[in-house]
Amino acid sequence: MFTDAGQAWRKNSMIEQCMRLFLDYLDGEQLELLSRLIQNVGRQMSNNPLAALAGSMDLLKKILETTQDVYWVIDKTGRFVYVSPSVVQQRGYTPEEVMNMPALDAIHQSDRQTAQQTFTLGLEMIDKGLTRLPAGRVRLRQTHKNGSFVWTEVVSEFFFNEEREFMFVLGVSRNINELVAAEQRLKA
Repeated sequence: MFTDAGQAWRKNSMIEQCMRLFLDYLDGEQLELLSRLIQNVGRQMSNNPLAALAGSMDLLKKILETTQDVYWVIDKTGRFVYVSPSVVQQRGYTPEEVMNMPALDAIHQSDRQTAQQTFTLGLEMIDKGLTRLPAGRVRLRQTHKNGSFVWTEVVSEFFFNEEREFMFVLGVSRNINELVAAEQRLKA
């Protein structure tokens, strides 16, 4: 288990960060699944940690497979290491196709500088010793496999290990095409 209370707190802090990001974007059915996941883990953890982990992974997989939002993880080099299956619905690419391209290739050419600046700023803050960065929120156009683009709202957060070293960026991309179209109609 944990060797000291500090490690337990850091583990829970990371879980809480993930939970905050998820709670901002899940609908009612998905929140119910997540609630069941948390309850299941709590009940099983003291009896059988491996069973609790397996059950929680199964429920998390169901959540990620049913949401329309795309959840993703990018490492320090800027490469995708995880992309949820919903990317097929949102952008026409399979998760494997997205993970085989640099993360910036997912961004519309006109928005790449904004995305790169956001990622670089986060890394610079890490290099200066900050280990708790606020979640970032930005609007970007992401490329679709058919050549078009999808307006997305991207929420991302940097995560650190127990030694306070940067590990990855967890993000969520939500399709906001309808919102942007409505805003443009109001401006016209």
